[in-house]
Amino acid sequence: MNLIQSFRECFLTSPLIYNLRLIVEYHDVFRTRIPFLYKRFLKKNIQSSRDAARNLKGKEVIEVAFFLSIPGMWKADYLFRRMQQDPKFHPYIVLIPYTRFKKFDKKEIWNTLHRTETFIRERGFEYVIPYDKTSGRWQDIKKTLRPDIIFYTLPYKDMERKYFVYNFRDRLTCYIPYAFTSMNVYKANFDIISINSYGCVFTETSMHLDFARRYSHSKGENFVVTGSSGCEVYQLPDYCPKEVWKHQDLQKKRVIWGPHHSINDVFTISTFLIYCDLMVQLAKEYANTIQFAFKPHPTLKFKLQKMWGKERTDAYYKQWAEMSNTQLEESGYIDLFYGSDAMIHDSGGFTTEYLYMNKPVMYLVKTNDPRKQFNDFGAIAFDQHYIGRCEQDIRNFLDHVVLAGEDPKKEEREQFYNKYLCSPDELLPSQRIIATINSLINGQMK
Repeated sequence: MNLIQSFRECFLTSPLIYNLRLIVEYHDVFRTRIPFLYKRFLKKNIQSSRDAARNLKGKEVIEVAFFLSIPGMWKADYLFRRMQQDPKFHPYIVLIPYTRFKKFDKKEIWNTLHRTETFIRERGFEYVIPYDKTSGRWQDIKKTLRPDIIFYTLPYKDMERKYFVYNFRDRLTCYIPYAFTSMNVYKANFDIISINSYGCVFTETSMHLDFARRYSHSKGENFVVTGSSGCEVYQLPDYCPKEVWKHQDLQKKRVIWGPHHSINDVFTISTFLIYCDLMVQLAKEYANTIQFAFKPHPTLKFKLQKMWGKERTDAYYKQWAEMSNTQLEESGYIDLFYGSDAMIHDSGGFTTEYLYMNKPVMYLVKTNDPRKQFNDFGAIAFDQHYIGRCEQDIRNFLDHVVLAGEDPKKEEREQFYNKYLCSPDELLPSQRIIATINSLINGQMK
């Protein structure tokens, strides 16, 4: 029995076995390995998806399903609300489990799904969980709900095959990036099979469209520049954020710590294991002057449970939730951003997104030349950060930038926002996305 267990730990959780499992599950033995078959397959998928949109012309109500697994991946608030207000569309959210193949704790996967349900219910959005408790199976919504348009919030294969893009080739399939793309992992961001297959990928900037043209097998044919849907809220002058920070008797500066999940990946940018104990110590030391919010990447907890075990991981998270000047945030973060004074992180998505706030931000690095891990756009965003290479850098940031207010990068961040993030024509991403869909339906786009 010990020999079998050792074999499983050594081989069955390896990237090779994981990828083989995906290839077999999704029947991708040939079509993604033979270039001319792959190219033909992608072109046919994109065209089929867009043809499906044209077939919707004249339909009284168009059914739009948004797939969602994790609260932090939801970037479609304003798109969803605009569709709610348009009698032409009937939008709803389909809650599906996060992963099937990474051997994450099953209880934690269900806990995440329930947190997502609470997150969506609080927004008052219509949703469905297509799980049949009697049979213990997830239902095929293509047969039950019959959506006309599918919006994906995650592009990966770690879902039931019946929810993957392959099952919806006769529907308009769309993807909204769950994070502002800034890292130089071009294959994962622009060239995985789902991103190559969607009818529309609504991308952030013209630079991202250029990345798709250079690095994707579809040559960016299905990419449409709309601006970042997830960052639309930061462009609304009348947005009124909720107070989500824990009450403090004394006024304190508010700092977010947002660690990435890649603690044991081939491409690892995470500094969590380096600073996890230090950040707790700093929260205690600065208890009278700084309030900290622990905002981990949603996947970090799953990976820590495999590395540390569930008990140690839960205890660490609980500590952040219960200290007098700290809090744990496992759901949304927009209002957390608005109420903050600064941020410390090592996240690819936050590298650009927090710059909408024009507040001081530090990036924790672990290599001598960290700019190399970013794409051309991300490197420019990275330059707007204070750099943390060691404990003393973090302390200097807290003492001088956060507490003393010495922020020499403020003007530089503002220039970055005006050049790269500010909409040139005042149109919002949700407006552009709906306009694109209408153009496809009306045959104005091929």
